[in-house]
Amino acid sequence: MILRILRTNHAYHFILIPLMAVLLWLPSLIKPEPYPFYAGEDMMPLYQPVAWLMMQSTFLNSIIPLTLLVLLAFLLIRLNIQYAFIRIRTFLPASLLILITSGFVGMHSMHPVYFAIFFILFAIDRIFDSYEKEKIHSNAFDAGMLISIGSLFYMNLIFFFPMVWAGLRVIHKQIKWRDFVLPLLGLLLPWLFTFAGYFFFNKFFDLLVIIEKNFITDNDFISFDNFFDNNIPLLVFLGFLGFITFFSSVFFLVQYDEKKISSRKFFQVFFFVFLIPLALMITIPAISHEIFIILAIPLSFLISNYLVFMKRRFWGELFLYVLLAGVIYLQFAPK
Repeated sequence: MILRILRTNHAYHFILIPLMAVLLWLPSLIKPEPYPFYAGEDMMPLYQPVAWLMMQSTFLNSIIPLTLLVLLAFLLIRLNIQYAFIRIRTFLPASLLILITSGFVGMHSMHPVYFAIFFILFAIDRIFDSYEKEKIHSNAFDAGMLISIGSLFYMNLIFFFPMVWAGLRVIHKQIKWRDFVLPLLGLLLPWLFTFAGYFFFNKFFDLLVIIEKNFITDNDFISFDNFFDNNIPLLVFLGFLGFITFFSSVFFLVQYDEKKISSRKFFQVFFFVFLIPLALMITIPAISHEIFIILAIPLSFLISNYLVFMKRRFWGELFLYVLLAGVIYLQFAPK
């Protein structure tokens, strides 16, 4: 029942998806709490005005990220309509994005990643847009610049830059050296202006300290000393997501030869968006729950592909019911 409703392409999803998001975030909307930033996490150049705004109203800490998340969900649908890597039009990726991200209750408040994630999605769009183009110089430059601007909100987004090189290489087997240099120039340009501005106002070393803290601050999220003791419900939720991700990946590999060449290439790009967060969780001490907001993008498409084309709908229905039950439980589980 729930799968049949969520996988359709009807206009009622424009009401259903925001309504579902509001209901799943309702406890956080009723009792909003600010995100427990470590020193410097909310001090990135483009996020500072947002941080000031959040200080003016506690309610904005929940309503703004929720609004951004709903907007992001609809942008996922636009991306699939434009490039058709899932061969049918469906709102399921949007619903899955809301479900997956709503399970991370610690992220039901304003965080720089909610702005940065739009820039990584726009960068993916520019990479996809280069398919079958002879000249991709503007696409390559734009993708690098978008990652750079996003990193001025959320510092660790800069580690997604290799996705641009890898994505362009996947989309175009024969690319010129300029298409490797231009993304790098796009990456450097916003940061050069930022460094120049901070230097002009004699705050250059303050910026270096902020950048350093966004790399080396240990938030203990992946620490085995306390993670298993305090996060059992979240751990079960992550395990279930890993379980269905495994089966979705196997299903995709089985049907790989049946997919259009363009779809194969686009999903390969999503693979890099999936791989980089996993690597960051292991290597960057400052990474915490926010990385799962980015990880939800490739997972939403991968799992949607599985649920849309699977033959035995019973298992798809069961998965969605279990996922929804888990998300609801996490809203009220002890923290």
